[in-house]
Amino acid sequence: MNLNAREKLVLVFVLVVVIWIVGIITFIKPSIDDLKNAQSILDDKKVELAEKQQRIEDDKNLEQDIRVAYDKAIESGKIFYPRMVQYDAATEMQDLLNVDDDEDQELNNDSMSISVMVPGNLSRYIYTPTVLKTKMDEIVAQMDIPSNVPATVPSSTSLTSYTFGTHFEATKEDVQTFMENLLTNDKKSMVIQSFSVTDVGDNEDNTKWDCTMSLSMYMIPQLRDPDIVNQEIKDGKPIVAVDAVG
Repeated sequence: MNLNAREKLVLVFVLVVVIWIVGIITFIKPSIDDLKNAQSILDDKKVELAEKQQRIEDDKNLEQDIRVAYDKAIESGKIFYPRMVQYDAATEMQDLLNVDDDEDQELNNDSMSISVMVPGNLSRYIYTPTVLKTKMDEIVAQMDIPSNVPATVPSSTSLTSYTFGTHFEATKEDVQTFMENLLTNDKKSMVIQSFSVTDVGDNEDNTKWDCTMSLSMYMIPQLRDPDIVNQEIKDGKPIVAVDAVG
């Protein structure tokens, strides 16, 4: 087939375009796609690098921060009893019943029971007085400007605990001293759950009371020193963050 010069020129142009398109599809487009993927990966790595650099910056005083947090936790935990076996808990309870190390001032308990260690809810107590509402109170309340102070909601947390039941005879004064000692005792987590007196008699300080009482001893695990834990981790030992019960 004979082609004139113009047709030959058009044919060459078409062939060049086809070769150019095939080259783009075969070589250039995959390279562009690879470049886009590489750029996406690079962007992700830059973000990851920035996050790790920020984490390194945040953790530059990590050991000091851990020590501060540990010291705060130990200080806060001083109001709780450490986790202990029943015998040690019973001994702690008996020491509390001895009001002031004076044999003349002692709660003479003739029986004491102790439960197994169980989870117990320790709640915050909030006293809400009963207020009589009258029509005048409602009128005055409408004139008050709201303070917008949110109400405090009682909270509770689950802790391991022992529950004690004891029956004893003691003077009214000794019983009051025992209860006051619970407030001044370093450990604040011995809580009276119930208390009853069969007969208050003359209700004088030296009046003998026959009492039944139930108390709960709330306990928390004792944190181990972070320096010791970190050294054990370096030595390849398993992580044990709290002391064993005992």
